[in-house]
Amino acid sequence: MSKFTSRLRQACLDELTRFANGKEYNDPFAAYVGEYWKAIGINHLDGKTTVGGIRPAWSAAFVSFCVKTAGAGDRFMYTQAHCHYVARAMDAAEKASSSFGYVARRPESYTPRVGDIVCAGRLYAKQYTYDMARMQYVADSFYPSHGDIIVDISDGHAAAVGGNLSDSVQRKRLALTPEGYLEPLTAGGKTYPWIAVLECRM
Repeated sequence: MSKFTSRLRQACLDELTRFANGKEYNDPFAAYVGEYWKAIGINHLDGKTTVGGIRPAWSAAFVSFCVKTAGAGDRFMYTQAHCHYVARAMDAAEKASSSFGYVARRPESYTPRVGDIVCAGRLYAKQYTYDMARMQYVADSFYPSHGDIIVDISDGHAAAVGGNLSDSVQRKRLALTPEGYLEPLTAGGKTYPWIAVLECRM
C-alpha cells in the first residue's frame, strides 16, 4: 500500500465513522454532505437541499472529497458525476504518458486493490460494460453511474466505502472470484456487469 492509498483508505474510514449510519437530511450529517459538494466547487448544496423535490446525488462528490483529502492534487478529476473521472481513467489506459492518478481496467481481468475505485452503471446504464460505457460517453458525455473506494481485501471479498448509499455513507462487501476478480453485481435476482475498476497509480 502506498502512502497515498493509506491516506485514501483512512479518509474513507473517517467519513464512515463520522456518518455512523446517519441520514443525509438530518443534522449534523447534512453539513457533511455540504463539505463533499464544496470539494468539487459547488457551495450551495448540502444534504437537505432539494431540487424539484429530489435531493441531488452526491456519491461522486464523496469520492472526490476523499481523493482530494488524500492529496491527489491535479491527478484526479473532481466532479459531480462518476462517468467523467471514469472517462479520464479510460483515456489514461490508452496513453502511457498520462499523469492521471487512475487507470481504468476491465473488471474481468484485473484484481482490485486498496485505493482502487469500482464503478458500475445505474438506471438505464445498469447493463453497461466497459466498452458500452466508453462508447456512450464519447457519444453523449454522460451516463448514470456509481463508484466506491476499496478499503480492504480479505477472505475472498473486497470492502468498499461509498456515499449516497441509502442516504448515508456505507461500507459494502463485494464478492471476488477465486482468481481475485470482482463477481458481477446482483440485484433483484438479476446480474449486472461492472463497468471498470480504476487502478490507483498514486
